[in-house]
Amino acid sequence: MVYLERLRRLNGLPLSLDLTYLAREAGEPLFDEDLERNDIFVLLERVTGRPLGVAEVTLEAVNADPHTAAVLDVPRGAALLMVERLTHLSDGRPVDLEFIRFRGDRLTMRGHLRRHQDGREE
Repeated sequence: MVYLERLRRLNGLPLSLDLTYLAREAGEPLFDEDLERNDIFVLLERVTGRPLGVAEVTLEAVNADPHTAAVLDVPRGAALLMVERLTHLSDGRPVDLEFIRFRGDRLTMRGHLRRHQDGREE
């Protein structure tokens, strides 16, 4: 298992703390890559030789633990928005598990839902 921790900024201000766990065979080659300027998913597809497939995503509110609070420059216990995402390669193998904690005061999330005649939503 390979662990990456990345701080993302918006206009120089802390926006999110990304805690990423990668399968060893996919993660170790990333140490030789420029992770600041490249999309990790593009790099994963290149090093594995496979396209990414599906991802399971969970969105929840959490409180800032001491480490996250310090990195994101928020008070300990501050409300954060956390995305948990498990991404699989196209063959179904899990390759990337991320816990992304966002400062809620610097983020707006939007989406579109479409309801089909049979009651399904996309």
